[in-house]
Amino acid sequence: MNPKNRLTLIRKAQLKRQFPCGMTLIQDKINKGLIPPPIKLGSRGVAFYQSEINATIAVMIAGYSDEQIKQFVSELVAKRQDLLEEYTHMEAANDD
Repeated sequence: MNPKNRLTLIRKAQLKRQFPCGMTLIQDKINKGLIPPPIKLGSRGVAFYQSEINATIAVMIAGYSDEQIKQFVSELVAKRQDLLEEYTHMEAANDD
């Protein structure tokens, strides 16, 4: 498997090392759609998808505006549904 496509999750402490600011600012950026939201691991645990974080940092470095970053992050989160099919060749259950 291509290392770029691995399902690597990171915890908040690791995320904080990638964004050199406090957790309050990180949470504010998540709330504003500027950083992808975490993935729930259980009743109290969350983690972040490493490739989404890397991609978000790349567009920040490239100089995207906040509106462009929000759109980019929104598209990343929407693609999470594709992961099930990519890794299991199954379609995601649709609860509509």
